[in-house]
Amino acid sequence: MDLDDRTYPAITRENVEKILADGQPRRICFRTTHAHEPKRSQPPYVGTINVPFVETIGPVFKSDLGLELFPNQNRRGWWRSIKTQEEFDRIAAWVKAQGSRVFLRDCLDMSLALGINLEAGPDGQPAGYSRLGELEALAKAEPDKDAIGQLQAAFIETIRAVPHYREAKHIAAVPPRPDKGHDLPSLLAARLADALGIENLTGRFRFTADKGTVKTARLEEKWAAWERSGLAFQPALGDRPAVILIDDKYQSGITMQFVASVLRAAGAGKILGLAAVKTWRDTDNA
Repeated sequence: MDLDDRTYPAITRENVEKILADGQPRRICFRTTHAHEPKRSQPPYVGTINVPFVETIGPVFKSDLGLELFPNQNRRGWWRSIKTQEEFDRIAAWVKAQGSRVFLRDCLDMSLALGINLEAGPDGQPAGYSRLGELEALAKAEPDKDAIGQLQAAFIETIRAVPHYREAKHIAAVPPRPDKGHDLPSLLAARLADALGIENLTGRFRFTADKGTVKTARLEEKWAAWERSGLAFQPALGDRPAVILIDDKYQSGITMQFVASVLRAAGAGKILGLAAVKTWRDTDNA
C-alpha cells in the first residue's frame, strides 16, 4: 500500500458494515444528546468535555479551538480536562455554536447533517417534524421555492462555518436515477456550487445498469443494490481534491458511503458528507 492509498483508503462494504455492526454511537448533536457538555468538575480542573467518538468531532474541535481530545482511559469515548475558566468558556461557546448539527461516524473523512428530521416529545419519542425536517419534506415533495431557499441558506451557513468544508472547491450530489424529475440533492448541489463559486461534479456520475429499487431496499440489501446499478464517475479526478457530497436525508448512511466509494475510486481526496437531515432511526426500511 503506497502513501496515497494510506492517506485516502478505499471505502469498502466490509468497512461500512463493520461500523454499522460495532454497537458504538454513530451520531451526536450538541443541542440535544450532548447539551450537558462541557461539564463542571472538581479542582484542580474547571471542567471536562466528553464525546463518544472523535472521527468527525475531533478535527473540527481542533481546527476551531486549537485543542485536542484524548482517548478516555476509564470508559469508552474521548475527552479533555479543562484547566481554566477561559478554556471552559471557549469550549462552551463552541458547543453552542454547533447548534442542531449532527456529527456522524462513518467511513467518510467527515459526515454531518444539518439537524434531526423529527423533534422529541416529553416522552422522548418523535413528536412531529423539526424545522429542518419540515423544510426537507416540503422541498423534496415538490419544488417548494421558499423551502429550497431556506435549506440552501442552511447548507451555506454550515459549509462556511465548518473547517474542511469551507476549503473544498468541489461538490456533488448523491445521483438520482436517470428518469427522475425533481431531485432535491441535485438541485441543492447545483445551487450551492453557484452560490459558493465551486465546481459541481454531479453530472459526471453515470449508471451503467438499471438502478432499480435502491430506495426501498432493506439495510442488508442496500450496498448490493447500489453495486448492481453500475454507478461510475468519469473522467477521473486529479490531485485528490476534497469533495462535499450532498444528500437530503441520512439514515443508515449506506447510500452516502457507496457513492463516496465511487468518488474515492475515481480520485477524490477528502470526502465530506453533508445531509439536510438525519432521520430519527438509523436503519433503512427495517
